[in-house]
Amino acid sequence: MRIRWIVVALALSLALNVGLAGLIGYQTLDFAHLQSDQASTWRDITAERLQLRAMRDQFCSNSTGPTRQELLAWESESRPANRLGERYDKDGLLWLRDVDVKLDDGNRLVGVCPYMTWQALDSPTSDALDNAGASCPLEPLC
Repeated sequence: MRIRWIVVALALSLALNVGLAGLIGYQTLDFAHLQSDQASTWRDITAERLQLRAMRDQFCSNSTGPTRQELLAWESESRPANRLGERYDKDGLLWLRDVDVKLDDGNRLVGVCPYMTWQALDSPTSDALDNAGASCPLEPLC
């Protein structure tokens, strides 16, 4: 009779240890994934802020905002050779590498949409992301 209880207790102990080891493994992987996502987000925000600073250095000495052609020319010459990517218009924003810009009807800059900062800090809804041109809070460039 005693031996049966020992076998049951050992089997239960083994099952609990295996379950605990699995839980610890899952939590470790989950934490590593979270850290990876967080580091990636901060890299993207840093790249966005660096591009904003470079744009301000280039365009804020003018009294008028830059035109679409000036922005595209500046972006083409400042683009690193290893950063391939296409600029495109979507939702009323001209999407440059790391910063999105909104232009008026005369193709002059109205403001910038710091997309990664907006997405990371404000947690916009999927509807707002689908219509970023109207939803993204614009910041003045200068």
